[in-house]
Amino acid sequence: MKLISSLTIVLLLAFSCKSTSKPMNSDNPIPPPDVKTYTKGGSNQEKIVYDMIISFISKGEGLDYKLVEKIDATINDFNKKNKTKITPEIVSWGREGEKDYNFILKNLSTPLQKEFINSIEAAIGKTDMAHITFNHESVHKR
Repeated sequence: MKLISSLTIVLLLAFSCKSTSKPMNSDNPIPPPDVKTYTKGGSNQEKIVYDMIISFISKGEGLDYKLVEKIDATINDFNKKNKTKITPEIVSWGREGEKDYNFILKNLSTPLQKEFINSIEAAIGKTDMAHITFNHESVHKR
């Protein structure tokens, strides 16, 4: 009797340790790189890679609004000079007015893209109140 109960316990333990479940999402193959990816939340909104993103930041005292005005003036001057219509997608994301200017520059020729980027970099100068990122998705929600 003791032998039968011991064998029963050993068999129960042996079978209970074996997992027959599949890993999560094992039926979902990894999509090939040419398949469009979508944002979270089920909105089926395609992710956009921006050519340039200017992030205006704050260090506890709000934005440098003179810098924002300088960048706006630089964009307007470039548009007038080159007869273009570059307009950033503006995304506000902070409590102190922080925002991103997201640019798509694919409609410009390569020399015009370089000229625009150089003019923006010159307008920003050496300040640490704005950061430029190239070829990246928007970090903040639209």
